[in-house]
Amino acid sequence: MNFWAFPVLLLPLFGLMALGFPVFIAMGIACFIFVYVYDIPIFLMGMSYVRGVDSFTYLAIPFYFLAGDLMNRSGITDRMLSFSTALIGHIRGGLSHVNILASMVFSGVTGSAMADTSAIGSVLIPAMKKEGYPAGYAAAITAASSTIGPIFPPSIPLLLFGLLASTSINDLFLAGMVPGLLMGVFLLVSSFMISRHRNYPAHPRSSLGQVVRAFGHAFLALLMPVIIVGGMTSGIVTPTEAGVVAVVYAIILGLSVYKGFTLRQLPGILVESILNSGTVLIILATIGLFSYLVAEMRAGELIANFFTTFSANKWVVLTMIVAFLTLWGCLLDPVTALVILVPLLVPVATKVGIDVTHFGVVVVLTLMIGGVTPPVGILTFLGASLAECPYEEVVKESVIFLVALFIVLAACMYFPDLVLWVPRRFQ
Repeated sequence: MNFWAFPVLLLPLFGLMALGFPVFIAMGIACFIFVYVYDIPIFLMGMSYVRGVDSFTYLAIPFYFLAGDLMNRSGITDRMLSFSTALIGHIRGGLSHVNILASMVFSGVTGSAMADTSAIGSVLIPAMKKEGYPAGYAAAITAASSTIGPIFPPSIPLLLFGLLASTSINDLFLAGMVPGLLMGVFLLVSSFMISRHRNYPAHPRSSLGQVVRAFGHAFLALLMPVIIVGGMTSGIVTPTEAGVVAVVYAIILGLSVYKGFTLRQLPGILVESILNSGTVLIILATIGLFSYLVAEMRAGELIANFFTTFSANKWVVLTMIVAFLTLWGCLLDPVTALVILVPLLVPVATKVGIDVTHFGVVVVLTLMIGGVTPPVGILTFLGASLAECPYEEVVKESVIFLVALFIVLAACMYFPDLVLWVPRRFQ
């Protein structure tokens, strides 16, 4: 197929998405138009849809969604916040720092930025406003810190990248550890600087006994990421089996230990998780057809040639891709970006010699930062809604946190050992 086949596939896709069509419908219609124009046998559409989700590993998606929903309902948010407050609440701007630390801790439970923003923001934003923090600042710090969730294992976006790129999910989870910690450290430094400058309040210092009790209350929840990552790195379970273990563990905690929900409420949680994971799976089924057509037209080679036309240097190519993904992340949600762009960009990364695991972490981190970057920034909008303040006010307060996140992104881009050090230790 010639170069013009590419616009025939992409223009209807982006046009329909701009009109508000769901991504899987827009993608399906675009693929149908392409099949019709180039007279491709129609039965291939059905076969490709089935192939799109015909993988045992894809079962991990509903299990991780369900585990996150169960843990959210278990009442662990208050326990996480109490533990975080006991640790660093006495530092000036205590609740601001607690917000970040809670996101770092909570990320190991949900692996979702939206879930972190909603769960932590609904509790901490009102508390911060009550203590005199500006609403915009409370929303900005909540949105920025929630980007840690999809980087720190277990991570739903990293899981999706691994499935789409056919690379090791275990390595991706391990590779997210150092970047996740760096994000937390740089955000804490930013929060400390602002809090000192603005003289934000601090809580009384907790005694050692209070810290130990708070840790004890949160200990079982903190074990979930240890169980998931430890099980995979030791070879005891696959990523899919780890998702099953996480679900069983979350049910036991929720019903018997934390008593955050009852057996009668369990079907409602299951339905909610089915809807959330079903949305992702139907997109992945459609991407099966999309990926087949992309492969048929050799779009990966076309895009690789386009990027390498400017330079064959992998750092230049990586910088160009990150700039492109940053713009994309500002406008559309990360899941849409992953399912559309990963099949197109992985061949580019491979051609110029970029490690796929390193590339996966950089891609997900870039898209997460896009979630708090104007003009859209879905996490910023959610934070503004929770704080009941103008979006523009949150954007203004987000600048220093965006600078901190972009510094971490640059470090992860140009110093790949930061990303690959942990997975190499387990090879």
